[in-house]
Amino acid sequence: MVLVGVLILVAGFVIATSLITAPYTELVPGDAQPVSNLITVPHGRAHPIQGKVLLTDVGVQTLHYLEYYWAQIFSAPANTIVPTGDLTYNLPESEFVAQGKVDMAESQLTARSVALRQLGYSVPMRDVGVTIYVIDPSSPAWGRLQVGDVVTSIDGVPTTSPVALQDAVRTHRPGDTVTIRVGSIADPTPGRDVSVRLGSITSNHAQVAYLGIGDPAVPFQGMGTQPAYDFPFDVSINSDGIGGPSAGLAWTLGILNTLGGGNLTGGRIVAATGTIRPDGTIGDVGGVQQKTVAVERAGATLFLVPQTPTHAELKIARAMATPGLTVMEVSSLAQALTDLEHLGGNLGPAATGPPAGPDGHSVPTDWQNSPWS
Repeated sequence: MVLVGVLILVAGFVIATSLITAPYTELVPGDAQPVSNLITVPHGRAHPIQGKVLLTDVGVQTLHYLEYYWAQIFSAPANTIVPTGDLTYNLPESEFVAQGKVDMAESQLTARSVALRQLGYSVPMRDVGVTIYVIDPSSPAWGRLQVGDVVTSIDGVPTTSPVALQDAVRTHRPGDTVTIRVGSIADPTPGRDVSVRLGSITSNHAQVAYLGIGDPAVPFQGMGTQPAYDFPFDVSINSDGIGGPSAGLAWTLGILNTLGGGNLTGGRIVAATGTIRPDGTIGDVGGVQQKTVAVERAGATLFLVPQTPTHAELKIARAMATPGLTVMEVSSLAQALTDLEHLGGNLGPAATGPPAGPDGHSVPTDWQNSPWS
Protein backbone atom coordinates (compact mmCIF):
# COMPACT_ATOMS: atom_id res chain seq x y z
CA MET A 1 0.00 0.00 0.00
CA VAL A 2 2.85 2.36 0.84
CA LEU A 3 4.56 1.56 -2.45
CA VAL A 4 1.35 2.12 -4.39
CA GLY A 5 0.82 5.41 -2.61
CA VAL A 6 4.35 6.55 -3.44
CA LEU A 7 3.92 5.55 -7.09
CA ILE A 8 0.65 7.49 -7.29
CA LEU A 9 2.30 10.58 -5.82
CA VAL A 10 5.25 10.30 -8.22
CA ALA A 11 2.94 9.79 -11.21
CA GLY A 12 0.85 12.77 -10.16
CA PHE A 13 3.95 14.93 -9.78
CA VAL A 14 5.24 13.94 -13.23
CA ILE A 15 1.90 14.57 -14.89
CA ALA A 16 1.43 17.93 -13.17
CA THR A 17 4.93 19.19 -13.92
CA SER A 18 4.64 18.10 -17.54
CA LEU A 19 1.43 20.09 -18.01
CA ILE A 20 2.02 23.27 -16.00
CA THR A 21 4.02 25.99 -17.75
CA ALA A 22 6.99 27.30 -15.78
CA PRO A 23 7.78 31.05 -15.75
CA TYR A 24 11.04 30.31 -17.56
CA THR A 25 12.14 30.18 -21.18
CA GLU A 26 15.09 28.33 -22.65
CA LEU A 27 17.17 29.99 -25.36
CA VAL A 28 18.67 27.44 -27.74
CA PRO A 29 20.69 27.61 -30.98
CA GLY A 30 18.37 28.51 -33.83
CA ASP A 31 18.91 28.35 -37.56
CA ALA A 32 21.50 29.93 -39.84
CA GLN A 33 20.46 30.32 -43.46
CA PRO A 34 21.69 32.13 -46.60
CA VAL A 35 20.05 35.51 -47.02
CA SER A 36 20.34 35.30 -50.81
CA ASN A 37 17.45 32.81 -50.75
CA LEU A 38 15.29 35.41 -49.04
CA ILE A 39 16.15 38.53 -51.09
CA THR A 40 14.46 39.33 -54.41
CA VAL A 41 15.56 42.10 -56.78
CA PRO A 42 14.28 43.08 -60.24
CA HIS A 43 15.15 40.79 -63.13
CA GLY A 44 18.58 41.48 -64.57
CA ARG A 45 20.01 43.10 -61.44
CA ALA A 46 20.97 39.97 -59.47
CA HIS A 47 24.37 38.29 -59.77
CA PRO A 48 25.40 34.67 -59.21
CA ILE A 49 26.46 34.26 -55.58
CA GLN A 50 29.87 32.92 -54.63
CA GLY A 51 29.97 31.75 -51.03
CA LYS A 52 27.18 32.69 -48.65
CA VAL A 53 26.05 35.38 -46.24
CA LEU A 54 24.15 33.79 -43.37
CA LEU A 55 21.68 35.31 -40.95
CA THR A 56 21.13 33.51 -37.68
CA ASP A 57 18.50 33.49 -34.98
CA VAL A 58 17.82 32.12 -31.52
CA GLY A 59 15.33 29.38 -30.73
CA VAL A 60 12.93 30.21 -27.89
CA GLN A 61 11.34 27.32 -26.03
CA THR A 62 8.61 27.70 -23.42
CA LEU A 63 9.25 25.27 -20.58
CA HIS A 64 6.89 23.17 -18.55
CA TYR A 65 8.08 22.52 -15.01
CA LEU A 66 9.26 19.00 -15.84
CA GLU A 67 11.31 20.35 -18.75
CA TYR A 68 12.62 23.14 -16.54
CA TYR A 69 13.87 20.71 -13.89
CA TRP A 70 15.42 18.51 -16.58
CA ALA A 71 17.11 21.50 -18.27
CA GLN A 72 18.58 22.65 -14.96
CA ILE A 73 20.54 19.41 -14.80
CA PHE A 74 21.12 18.36 -18.41
CA SER A 75 20.92 21.59 -20.45
CA ALA A 76 23.57 21.92 -23.19
CA PRO A 77 26.34 24.52 -22.65
CA ALA A 78 24.96 26.68 -25.46
CA ASN A 79 21.50 26.89 -23.90
CA THR A 80 20.40 29.57 -21.46
CA ILE A 81 17.40 29.54 -19.11
CA VAL A 82 15.93 32.97 -18.39
CA PRO A 83 12.81 34.18 -16.55
CA THR A 84 10.12 34.66 -19.18
CA GLY A 85 9.28 38.08 -17.78
CA ASP A 86 12.85 39.24 -18.36
CA LEU A 87 12.60 38.15 -21.98
CA THR A 88 9.21 39.71 -22.68
CA TYR A 89 9.50 42.70 -20.32
CA ASN A 90 6.28 41.35 -18.77
CA LEU A 91 4.30 42.47 -21.80
CA PRO A 92 1.24 40.61 -23.05
CA GLU A 93 2.34 37.84 -25.39
CA SER A 94 0.53 39.38 -28.35
CA GLU A 95 2.37 42.68 -27.86
CA PHE A 96 5.75 40.99 -27.45
CA VAL A 97 5.28 38.99 -30.67
CA ALA A 98 4.12 42.11 -32.51
CA GLN A 99 7.23 43.97 -31.35
CA GLY A 100 9.39 41.28 -32.94
CA LYS A 101 7.60 41.83 -36.25
CA VAL A 102 8.10 45.59 -35.99
CA ASP A 103 11.80 45.06 -35.28
CA MET A 104 12.15 42.88 -38.36
CA ALA A 105 10.24 45.26 -40.62
CA GLU A 106 12.37 48.20 -39.48
CA SER A 107 15.61 46.26 -39.92
CA GLN A 108 14.66 45.33 -43.48
CA LEU A 109 13.66 48.89 -44.37
CA THR A 110 16.91 50.31 -43.00
CA ALA A 111 19.02 47.58 -44.60
CA ARG A 112 17.53 48.35 -48.01
CA SER A 113 18.26 52.06 -47.70
CA VAL A 114 21.80 51.61 -46.36
CA ALA A 115 22.73 48.99 -48.97
CA LEU A 116 21.42 50.97 -51.93
CA ARG A 117 23.14 54.14 -50.72
CA GLN A 118 26.36 52.17 -50.31
CA LEU A 119 26.03 51.14 -53.95
CA GLY A 120 25.82 54.80 -54.96
CA TYR A 121 22.07 55.20 -55.38
CA SER A 122 20.28 58.26 -54.09
CA VAL A 123 17.58 57.22 -51.62
CA PRO A 124 15.66 60.30 -50.44
CA MET A 125 13.97 60.00 -47.07
CA ARG A 126 11.29 61.87 -45.15
CA ASP A 127 9.68 61.49 -41.74
CA VAL A 128 6.04 60.45 -42.12
CA GLY A 129 4.74 59.45 -38.71
CA VAL A 130 5.22 57.73 -35.37
CA THR A 131 5.59 53.97 -35.14
CA ILE A 132 3.87 52.38 -32.15
CA TYR A 133 6.07 49.97 -30.25
CA VAL A 134 4.26 49.77 -26.90
CA ILE A 135 0.60 50.22 -25.98
CA ASP A 136 -0.56 50.51 -22.38
CA PRO A 137 -3.10 47.66 -21.89
CA SER A 138 -5.22 49.88 -19.63
CA SER A 139 -5.29 52.85 -22.03
CA PRO A 140 -7.84 54.06 -24.61
CA ALA A 141 -5.47 52.99 -27.42
CA TRP A 142 -5.56 49.32 -26.38
CA GLY A 143 -7.77 47.40 -28.80
CA ARG A 144 -8.07 50.38 -31.15
CA LEU A 145 -4.46 50.69 -32.25
CA GLN A 146 -1.84 47.99 -32.69
CA VAL A 147 1.90 47.62 -32.21
CA GLY A 148 3.38 48.32 -35.65
CA ASP A 149 0.80 50.95 -36.62
CA VAL A 150 2.21 54.24 -37.91
CA VAL A 151 0.31 57.30 -36.70
CA THR A 152 0.56 59.99 -39.38
CA SER A 153 -1.91 62.55 -38.02
CA ILE A 154 -4.40 63.31 -35.24
CA ASP A 155 -7.48 65.27 -36.30
CA GLY A 156 -5.61 66.24 -39.44
CA VAL A 157 -2.54 67.55 -37.60
CA PRO A 158 0.61 65.77 -38.91
CA THR A 159 2.48 63.71 -36.31
CA THR A 160 5.92 63.23 -37.82
CA SER A 161 7.69 62.65 -34.51
CA PRO A 162 6.86 61.48 -30.96
CA VAL A 163 7.02 65.10 -29.78
CA ALA A 164 4.56 66.18 -32.47
CA LEU A 165 2.24 63.31 -31.51
CA GLN A 166 2.25 64.20 -27.83
CA ASP A 167 1.65 67.87 -28.65
CA ALA A 168 -1.33 66.90 -30.85
CA VAL A 169 -2.83 64.81 -28.03
CA ARG A 170 -2.27 67.47 -25.38
CA THR A 171 -4.23 70.08 -27.36
CA HIS A 172 -7.33 68.04 -26.42
CA ARG A 173 -9.04 67.42 -23.11
CA PRO A 174 -9.63 64.07 -21.42
CA GLY A 175 -12.79 62.54 -22.84
CA ASP A 176 -12.43 64.13 -26.29
CA THR A 177 -12.78 61.79 -29.27
CA VAL A 178 -10.04 62.16 -31.86
CA THR A 179 -9.57 60.77 -35.36
CA ILE A 180 -6.21 59.08 -35.76
CA ARG A 181 -4.80 58.43 -39.22
CA VAL A 182 -2.91 55.13 -39.20
CA GLY A 183 -0.72 53.41 -41.77
CA SER A 184 1.82 50.59 -41.69
CA ILE A 185 5.60 50.47 -41.79
CA ALA A 186 5.48 49.10 -45.33
CA ASP A 187 2.90 51.68 -46.46
CA PRO A 188 2.50 54.59 -44.02
CA THR A 189 0.13 56.52 -46.29
CA PRO A 190 -2.71 56.94 -47.12
CA GLY A 191 -3.73 54.71 -44.19
CA ARG A 192 -7.06 54.38 -42.36
CA ASP A 193 -8.96 56.41 -39.76
CA VAL A 194 -9.44 55.20 -36.18
CA SER A 195 -11.58 57.00 -33.59
CA VAL A 196 -10.34 56.96 -30.00
CA ARG A 197 -11.83 58.59 -26.91
CA LEU A 198 -8.92 60.03 -24.94
CA GLY A 199 -8.35 59.11 -21.33
CA SER A 200 -6.76 61.06 -18.51
CA ILE A 201 -3.37 61.02 -16.84
CA THR A 202 -1.69 63.21 -14.24
CA SER A 203 1.19 65.33 -15.51
CA ASN A 204 2.75 68.12 -13.45
CA HIS A 205 -0.12 67.87 -10.96
CA ALA A 206 -2.72 68.40 -13.69
CA GLN A 207 -5.06 66.07 -15.58
CA VAL A 208 -4.16 65.92 -19.28
CA ALA A 209 -5.38 63.91 -22.26
CA TYR A 210 -3.91 60.44 -22.55
CA LEU A 211 -3.82 58.15 -25.60
CA GLY A 212 -1.72 55.26 -24.25
CA ILE A 213 1.07 54.84 -26.79
CA GLY A 214 4.38 54.12 -25.10
CA ASP A 215 5.25 54.14 -21.43
CA PRO A 216 3.72 57.07 -19.52
CA ALA A 217 6.51 56.87 -16.94
CA VAL A 218 9.22 57.33 -19.57
CA PRO A 219 8.44 60.05 -22.14
CA PHE A 220 8.52 58.85 -25.75
CA GLN A 221 9.73 55.34 -24.88
CA GLY A 222 7.92 52.85 -27.05
CA MET A 223 7.60 55.22 -30.01
CA GLY A 224 9.84 55.93 -32.96
CA THR A 225 9.86 58.43 -35.80
CA GLN A 226 8.96 56.48 -38.92
CA PRO A 227 10.90 57.24 -42.12
CA ALA A 228 9.70 56.63 -45.64
CA TYR A 229 12.27 56.11 -48.39
CA ASP A 230 12.03 56.72 -52.13
CA PHE A 231 13.81 53.65 -53.45
CA PRO A 232 15.11 53.59 -57.04
CA PHE A 233 13.74 50.06 -57.45
CA ASP A 234 12.14 47.41 -55.31
CA VAL A 235 14.14 45.06 -53.11
CA SER A 236 11.92 42.60 -51.27
CA ILE A 237 12.94 40.49 -48.28
CA ASN A 238 11.21 37.42 -46.91
CA SER A 239 11.98 37.17 -43.20
CA ASP A 240 10.85 33.53 -43.18
CA GLY A 241 8.95 33.95 -39.92
CA ILE A 242 11.93 35.39 -38.00
CA GLY A 243 11.34 38.34 -35.67
CA GLY A 244 13.64 40.92 -34.13
CA PRO A 245 16.15 43.47 -35.45
CA SER A 246 19.40 41.51 -35.28
CA ALA A 247 19.45 40.44 -38.95
CA GLY A 248 19.96 44.05 -40.11
CA LEU A 249 23.67 43.65 -40.90
CA ALA A 250 23.10 40.31 -42.63
CA TRP A 251 20.31 41.78 -44.77
CA THR A 252 22.53 44.71 -45.74
CA LEU A 253 25.46 42.47 -46.74
CA GLY A 254 23.11 40.16 -48.59
CA ILE A 255 21.62 42.96 -50.67
CA LEU A 256 25.10 44.30 -51.45
CA ASN A 257 26.22 40.83 -52.50
CA THR A 258 23.18 40.23 -54.72
CA LEU A 259 23.37 43.61 -56.47
CA GLY A 260 27.12 44.17 -56.33
CA GLY A 261 28.67 41.19 -58.08
CA GLY A 262 28.06 38.20 -55.83
CA ASN A 263 31.60 37.76 -54.50
CA LEU A 264 31.46 39.94 -51.39
CA THR A 265 32.60 37.06 -49.19
CA GLY A 266 35.41 35.84 -51.45
CA GLY A 267 33.70 32.48 -51.67
CA ARG A 268 33.52 32.06 -47.89
CA ILE A 269 30.50 31.20 -45.78
CA VAL A 270 30.16 34.33 -43.66
CA ALA A 271 27.60 34.75 -40.87
CA ALA A 272 26.64 38.12 -39.43
CA THR A 273 24.53 39.43 -36.58
CA GLY A 274 23.88 43.02 -35.57
CA THR A 275 21.27 45.73 -35.97
CA ILE A 276 21.78 48.27 -38.74
CA ARG A 277 21.12 52.00 -38.31
CA PRO A 278 20.47 54.58 -41.06
CA ASP A 279 24.02 55.92 -40.72
CA GLY A 280 25.52 52.47 -41.29
CA THR A 281 26.56 51.86 -37.70
CA ILE A 282 25.92 48.45 -36.15
CA GLY A 283 24.12 47.92 -32.85
CA ASP A 284 24.42 45.11 -30.34
CA VAL A 285 22.13 42.10 -30.15
CA GLY A 286 21.28 39.23 -27.83
CA GLY A 287 21.74 35.48 -28.02
CA VAL A 288 25.30 35.52 -29.36
CA GLN A 289 26.05 32.35 -27.42
CA GLN A 290 23.31 30.43 -29.22
CA LYS A 291 23.96 32.09 -32.58
CA THR A 292 27.62 31.05 -32.55
CA VAL A 293 26.65 27.39 -32.32
CA ALA A 294 24.03 27.83 -35.06
CA VAL A 295 26.44 29.40 -37.57
CA GLU A 296 29.07 26.72 -36.94
CA ARG A 297 26.51 24.03 -37.62
CA ALA A 298 25.74 25.79 -40.93
CA GLY A 299 29.41 25.68 -41.97
CA ALA A 300 30.39 29.31 -41.43
CA THR A 301 34.11 30.06 -41.18
CA LEU A 302 33.69 33.76 -40.30
CA PHE A 303 31.22 35.29 -37.86
CA LEU A 304 30.77 39.08 -37.68
CA VAL A 305 29.38 40.33 -34.36
CA PRO A 306 28.70 43.88 -33.11
CA GLN A 307 31.48 45.76 -31.39
CA THR A 308 30.59 46.90 -27.87
CA PRO A 309 32.54 49.03 -25.38
CA THR A 310 33.38 45.96 -23.28
CA HIS A 311 33.76 43.62 -26.29
CA ALA A 312 31.26 41.38 -24.51
CA GLU A 313 29.70 39.86 -27.63
CA LEU A 314 33.11 39.14 -29.15
CA LYS A 315 34.22 37.37 -25.96
CA ILE A 316 31.05 35.28 -25.77
CA ALA A 317 31.26 34.21 -29.41
CA ARG A 318 34.95 33.33 -29.21
CA ALA A 319 34.36 31.31 -26.04
CA MET A 320 31.74 29.23 -27.87
CA ALA A 321 33.56 28.97 -31.21
CA THR A 322 35.79 26.10 -32.29
CA PRO A 323 39.14 26.82 -34.01
CA GLY A 324 37.45 26.54 -37.41
CA LEU A 325 35.36 29.66 -36.85
CA THR A 326 36.95 33.11 -36.90
CA VAL A 327 34.98 35.72 -34.94
CA MET A 328 35.44 39.43 -35.67
CA GLU A 329 33.65 42.44 -34.21
CA VAL A 330 32.52 45.35 -36.36
CA SER A 331 31.06 48.72 -35.46
CA SER A 332 29.87 49.83 -38.89
CA LEU A 333 29.06 48.58 -42.36
CA ALA A 334 32.19 50.31 -43.66
CA GLN A 335 34.33 48.31 -41.24
CA ALA A 336 32.58 45.07 -42.16
CA LEU A 337 33.23 45.70 -45.86
CA THR A 338 36.88 46.55 -45.21
CA ASP A 339 37.35 43.33 -43.24
CA LEU A 340 35.69 41.25 -45.97
CA GLU A 341 37.89 42.87 -48.61
CA HIS A 342 41.03 42.11 -46.58
CA LEU A 343 39.91 38.49 -46.39
CA GLY A 344 39.60 38.20 -50.16
CA GLY A 345 36.14 39.55 -50.86
CA ASN A 346 35.40 41.66 -53.93
CA LEU A 347 33.35 44.72 -52.99
CA GLY A 348 32.58 45.76 -56.57
CA PRO A 349 30.25 48.77 -56.64
CA ALA A 350 29.78 48.43 -52.87
CA ALA A 351 33.14 50.19 -52.58
CA THR A 352 31.50 53.32 -54.02
CA GLY A 353 30.13 54.38 -50.68
CA PRO A 354 27.09 56.58 -50.04
CA PRO A 355 26.53 59.82 -51.95
CA ALA A 356 27.29 63.05 -50.11
CA GLY A 357 24.49 65.01 -48.49
CA PRO A 358 21.25 64.12 -46.72
CA ASP A 359 20.67 61.02 -48.86
CA GLY A 360 23.90 59.45 -47.65
CA HIS A 361 24.86 57.97 -44.31
CA SER A 362 22.91 60.23 -42.01
CA VAL A 363 20.73 59.59 -39.00
CA PRO A 364 17.50 61.30 -40.05
CA THR A 365 15.22 59.69 -37.45
CA ASP A 366 15.27 58.86 -33.77
CA TRP A 367 14.05 55.29 -34.25
CA GLN A 368 17.48 53.78 -33.67
CA ASN A 369 17.49 55.37 -30.21
CA SER A 370 14.32 53.54 -29.19
CA PRO A 371 14.62 50.54 -26.89
CA TRP A 372 14.01 48.00 -29.68
CA SER A 373 17.72 47.47 -30.35
